[in-house]
Order: sequence, then structure tokens, then C-alpha cells
Amino acid sequence: MSRTRARALDAAIELLGTRGLHALTHGKVDVEAGLPKGSTSNHFRTRDALVRGVVERLEELDRRDWADLNGLEVSTIEGLVDTLALFVSEMTTTHRRRTVARYTLSMEATHNLEVRASLNRGHDLLRTWVIEILTGLGTATPRTAARTLLAYADGLIMHALLRPEAVEPREQLLRVTRACLAP
Repeated sequence: MSRTRARALDAAIELLGTRGLHALTHGKVDVEAGLPKGSTSNHFRTRDALVRGVVERLEELDRRDWADLNGLEVSTIEGLVDTLALFVSEMTTTHRRRTVARYTLSMEATHNLEVRASLNRGHDLLRTWVIEILTGLGTATPRTAARTLLAYADGLIMHALLRPEAVEPREQLLRVTRACLAP
């Protein structure tokens, strides 16, 4: 990916994460990225092409970050809870703007199959990783447990984005995780 293209996409993610979907225009991306006027439209001729580019960039960034998570040793329920808590924390602090951008695009995905497919690929990476961990922990139904845990994590993330002062206690995450692992 060219440096200009990456700068434009990162700026587009920043705009989506701070100002919403209405802020995603070629001109605003150029300004945010510090690029000459017309640079973004040279790489993405239409708004749909820009949205597709942003979703692909999010997927690329997620793959990089989730590869780091995948390298963590998670061999106990407590380790899984700590990792999930870290994931929720990272998504709502360090990667807050990217998470908001992803949720903003999730609404676009309700009627745009390309956006939905790309967002689903990112989710599938995380789900596969959680299924592998749950299988290693001896869970009888790792797919079902992973779906429940990730839905809970999504809820925690959304809640933390909307009400940053309300933090879910680790003990509650541990209870939910244990319930998912119960036979």
C-alpha cells in the first residue's frame, strides 16, 4: 500500500472515529491527512470506494493487533478473562477511535454486503482465536461459548464507549466466562 493511500485511510478512520459517517468526504480526508487537495479522490474515485478502502484498512490493522493477542499464552480461565479484559480495554482506550469507526461502519454493513463481508472477516479472526482457546480449556461447546463471550465483550465495548466512567468489574467477566464454560 502506498504511503499516501495509507495516510488517507488512517485519516478516514480518524474522521469516522471522531466525527461520524457524515465527515467521511474526500476533501475532509485530504485535510485530516495533510495531503494535497484531490489526493484521496485519486486513490478512491467514489465514496463507496473510500468506504471499502477504510474497511479493508480496519481489517489489516485488526489482523496485526489480533496476531499480537494470538501470541499470548492463555491456558487457564483466569488467563482468558485477563486477556478478554485487556482486549476490551484496548478497544475502548488505545484503539477507541478505530473501534468507533468500526461501529459506525457496522451500520453501513446492514445494507452494504462488501462492508459486511470485510467486517465479518475481522470478527472471524477473533472468534477463531477464542474457539481455539476454549477448546484448549476443554469446553464442551467452544463455538457456542465463543459466540456468547464475544457478544458479551461487544456489549462491554459498546457500553464503555458510551459511558467510559462505568467499568465492568473483572469478577463479572469471570462469572460470565465460567458460565460459558460450564457443561
